[in-house]
Amino acid sequence: MNVPKIITADLIDLERVKGVLKLGFASDALLRWVFPDAQNYLKSFDLWMTEFSKIAYEHNLVYSEQNFAGASIWHPPGVEFDAAILEPTFDAIPPERLETVIKFFEEFETYHPDDAWYLAFIAVDPSQQRKGIGSFLLKEALQMIDQKGDRAYLEASNEQNKALYERHGFIEIGKVQFEDSPPAFPMIREAR
Repeated sequence: MNVPKIITADLIDLERVKGVLKLGFASDALLRWVFPDAQNYLKSFDLWMTEFSKIAYEHNLVYSEQNFAGASIWHPPGVEFDAAILEPTFDAIPPERLETVIKFFEEFETYHPDDAWYLAFIAVDPSQQRKGIGSFLLKEALQMIDQKGDRAYLEASNEQNKALYERHGFIEIGKVQFEDSPPAFPMIREAR
């Protein structure tokens, strides 16, 4: 098996990073519950990736497999992400779910510690999964976080990903689920 090589992505690579993240989340139960229409998902999630990656690029925290078969977007501790910037995508959410989606954001905020590095998004191209790329993406960032003696936080959107994060030292600290939504699992990894 070839060992994946992880790089810090440059802003010039933004479209490639967004492309693999959109592919990786295309079948994510929670995100597709938010955006069930394929066209709305592609357009809206593209905006989400643009906005979430701005903070990550400012702090050199966008990691990718060298051929862009996977990518991750991290935010440093203490940085506030203004979810209001995503409001243009709210029209793409089924009206009966919008209030619940807003509750998700609010509930995640109650778990999100200000002093932790935040894994906003990580995904691997479905055609390249099961090759260790996700693990190597995590290891790259966690090594830097461990050197600083800090902790990390994320929200797992499915059981399979939750198991991956647990293998890397994250523990579940809650479960967020409303009405007919799929569950999400806030997770923390303490400083090492």
